[in-house]
Amino acid sequence: MQDRPSGRELDKRLEEAKACLKDRKGLFANPAKAVGELYQLAVNDAGEIWKLIYELLEEIDPSDYAGTRPPQKSYEKAINNRELFAFTWMSPKMGKKMYLKFALREGLYYYVSLHESRKIEKEGEENEMPAMRGRPLRQEEDAAVS
Repeated sequence: MQDRPSGRELDKRLEEAKACLKDRKGLFANPAKAVGELYQLAVNDAGEIWKLIYELLEEIDPSDYAGTRPPQKSYEKAINNRELFAFTWMSPKMGKKMYLKFALREGLYYYVSLHESRKIEKEGEENEMPAMRGRPLRQEEDAAVS
């Protein structure tokens, strides 16, 4: 059994994610899925999401890691075979337990999922909305807003 990612590796990935968002290098891995999740969170402007995620990343630490060890690899076209980093934590900003999953690729932050944390029905599930599992992807879209 591999014991990665280590706390140090997770801390590094969180810092990389924040740096990407600070530099406005955020993309949606699956825009169609993101729309539904953002609607659920009452985020009406795509430009708001990157600031929100940055603020949420500030709340997270390596002990909040909720992914597999070693991390799962993405099957989504935009980030195929990239490692996925998932976290669950009680968010003071959102006032509820949240779930965030992202990938990093070539200096870019890829939004994979953000929603209120849900009970995982079967081991190995990704805390995703059932209606979104297995849906085809649309092309990645740049979501950085000036």
